[in-house]
Amino acid sequence: MGRPKESLPIAGTTMLDWQCQTLLSCTEPVVAVGRDPSQPLPKIPAEVDVTVDELPGEGPLAAIVAGLKHLRDQHGFGERDAAMTVGCDQPFLTADTVRWLRERLGDADVLMPQANEKLQPLTAIYRIAALAPAIKLLAAGRRRPRDIAAHTNSRIVTEDELRSLDPEMRFLRNLNSPADYDAVRNELDLNSDDRPT
Repeated sequence: MGRPKESLPIAGTTMLDWQCQTLLSCTEPVVAVGRDPSQPLPKIPAEVDVTVDELPGEGPLAAIVAGLKHLRDQHGFGERDAAMTVGCDQPFLTADTVRWLRERLGDADVLMPQANEKLQPLTAIYRIAALAPAIKLLAAGRRRPRDIAAHTNSRIVTEDELRSLDPEMRFLRNLNSPADYDAVRNELDLNSDDRPT
């Protein structure tokens, strides 16, 4: 992208603030995980916690571990408590989607959507019970967060199930190029119905 995604302007705010507002409308606490302590973050709601990867540069699995540890250590989350993970560059995630996914977790330790034949570990739900297997994966040099599904009691949400919620699976759409960003920015700036409430 050439610029930090979290600070990209969108619909009168930034990508990170947009995502924080969406999550605060349906869950708490909300934790933003930065790459390292020196990473400048845009302004976000005061009630959002901020923590950082313990292994900077090691990718999203390290960020998931950092977020789960923070919830366990700072908010007293127990093994059966769960957290939703999302990227800051997924502007079509909605509170209704978060609730819909949460209702499908059941007794699983991990709920992970699958779309286009690929697991989507960055739009998933993890119980604190998934933390120990995730730490073991990191220690073994495994960096792909989708590997957590094979090492936990996981529930995979099929594409057919996802399409029953969102026929275009729009909530999984993220921004990987300037063209993606321009298209989404124009869409959100013009459509007030997409604003988080």
